[in-house]
Amino acid sequence: MIKDTFMDAEGGFPSLLSLTEHLRPYRGARALVVSTAGTTGRALGNNGDDLMHAVFYRILEQMSIAVVDSDPDVVIVPPSGALLEVYSFPKRLSERLRGFEDVPVVIFPSSAYFPTEDPSLLFTDRTADTLLLLREHPSYEHLRKLWGDSLRRAGVRLEVDHDVVASGHEFVPDILRSSTGRSVPTLIAARIDREASSLNQGAAGGNGASSLLHRLADRVPYGPAYTRASRMVRRRRNREAALKLAAQAGSPARNALSVDISARQFATFDQYCSTIVRSETVITNRLHVALPAAIMGKSVVMVEAGYYKLGGVYRRSLEGVPNVRFIDGKR
Repeated sequence: MIKDTFMDAEGGFPSLLSLTEHLRPYRGARALVVSTAGTTGRALGNNGDDLMHAVFYRILEQMSIAVVDSDPDVVIVPPSGALLEVYSFPKRLSERLRGFEDVPVVIFPSSAYFPTEDPSLLFTDRTADTLLLLREHPSYEHLRKLWGDSLRRAGVRLEVDHDVVASGHEFVPDILRSSTGRSVPTLIAARIDREASSLNQGAAGGNGASSLLHRLADRVPYGPAYTRASRMVRRRRNREAALKLAAQAGSPARNALSVDISARQFATFDQYCSTIVRSETVITNRLHVALPAAIMGKSVVMVEAGYYKLGGVYRRSLEGVPNVRFIDGKR
């Protein structure tokens, strides 16, 4: 495992040195980047994933890695929080790796959770090696203890790095841009999706009506009008989740902006960026609300939700950042 390397500069964020060392064999290489789009062609995930991908492509550019459609030297999987057995992305990833069995694969720093399904099956029949980078130690230990032998037999090497938004923090202010709108004294961004509760419930945790709404949303283009309507429809649910999160944080929720800005149905990417820039205090269980807010110097309280992702990233990459406080909301 490559030794941790942190920046000495004020702020306490990790540097890109360990990630670029992992990528050193592929500097100047031709890379096929695995699409994260769903069956409808729309990118999976949320605004936080869009921020990760923006940083991801800047890292590739810095490493002089050219993105190609064919004849790659390496296949690269962008960073994500979707390597969970309850999500559809692992199956899609397996499908998209077919035809590249003899090409090395690098999976950028992600979280992973496979309590019952063996993730080595994603890499069946591969002859080239796979480097799976995890962004926190709990994911690494989880995979090593449950599936370490089968992953090794499949040619998968596990390493721990950092969330790319943390290690690539120097790119973030330019991506978020400045904003001249009204300031937001307190933002409470509480997730209300599947990861807001225990993932051990699995995919069956949802209900038919919710699944139908998600299928319809996949066919409706997002935009300011859509996000305004969604905020109105889900206003009560956002508020209830915000009140619970504020109580866990020991902070008042009065006069706070209570909306899950990471979810695309509630905020466009521009709205997400602008809200983070304009906020003074941020209380959230969204990793990619907490991370960019911390980078922008906001006072941040991050609360664990769902599984070990936030706590793992905090202890791995943010424990030395003075404007961030972490609360294990499950205790």
